[in-house]
Amino acid sequence: MSSFEFDTAALRGPVDRSAHVRLPESAIHGSAEEELSVRRLVISVVIQALGFGVLAAIVVVFVQLIFGGDGMNVLTWIIAAFMVAPFAIAQIRAFGSRRRALDESTYRLTRFAADNRMSHVGAEPAAQHLVARFRTGGPLAIRDLLRAPERSGLEAGTYHYARSMGRSTVAHSSSYVALDLRAAAPSMTVATKFGDVWSQTSTRGSTQHQVSINEDFDERVRVYCEPQDDEAVRRQLTPQVRDALLEVAGKCDIEVDGGRIHIIARKTLPFTDPVFWRWVGDIDRLVSLFSRPDAPVPAETASGWRSRSVERDALFAVPRSGRGFAIGALVIVLGLVAAAVTTAMS
Repeated sequence: MSSFEFDTAALRGPVDRSAHVRLPESAIHGSAEEELSVRRLVISVVIQALGFGVLAAIVVVFVQLIFGGDGMNVLTWIIAAFMVAPFAIAQIRAFGSRRRALDESTYRLTRFAADNRMSHVGAEPAAQHLVARFRTGGPLAIRDLLRAPERSGLEAGTYHYARSMGRSTVAHSSSYVALDLRAAAPSMTVATKFGDVWSQTSTRGSTQHQVSINEDFDERVRVYCEPQDDEAVRRQLTPQVRDALLEVAGKCDIEVDGGRIHIIARKTLPFTDPVFWRWVGDIDRLVSLFSRPDAPVPAETASGWRSRSVERDALFAVPRSGRGFAIGALVIVLGLVAAAVTTAMS
């Protein structure tokens, strides 16, 4: 087994439900343990139930008045409770599902890390990471941080952070893979023009500016670097490097700085999927090429990248929206219809 082939048996085997695994580092601010605590669930359900309940009652009263009602009555609150109850139940069911998923993921990744001589930390403060992406928004934590220093400084994790949009705060996440470069390379940021559907803007160093590389390449990515590094970056991004970047990491942002390269997705990637770790192996081959930009790409490597393109696309596919929105809309409509019918018949 080469250094970037992984034993993924632990990711596919059965899960022992009786073995509860909780990492001691996992309960920090911004961690999954904190997010999925019972205390947070109770607060969330109570606040949402009260808020939506009052709003639903106001809407019901408005409908009742339209149909000749006298205003708020007992039926108003019964219908409002009917409209709100499914949302509260959905919150509780979602909590249970996510809690089970967290326990299963922790169980699998703990064993996967042991099988592959890696360390696994449930969560670590994001402030310890100085990559530009990790300075976006309000830093929370990097979850499921896996490290293998002897494998070219391999590090994989998912950065969770929040950004303000108007008066609301929106949570985001970015999974990443980081490796040591085999040779010196100029600092740069390669920001994909794909992935904006996940509502996450690209990031770059504060003193970097955009540099043009090639017309076709510029259509798919934006490249930023320090003004004095323009020519060095162009020499680094040879045709074979550009093609490899688009093939293996075309839907990711890339940051090169301090002898390290970070391949950053604009979404959470499933670390318990063996496809992810095959992609990590492809990234290692990409980094080898990046460190020798004038070297040709071995035919076997190029063929392997192409053969895994379908599973790689599935890894980055936009998740389908569930039935929750449709069911919620149906409940609201039924509640308003009930308000209209009961008022008209009274």
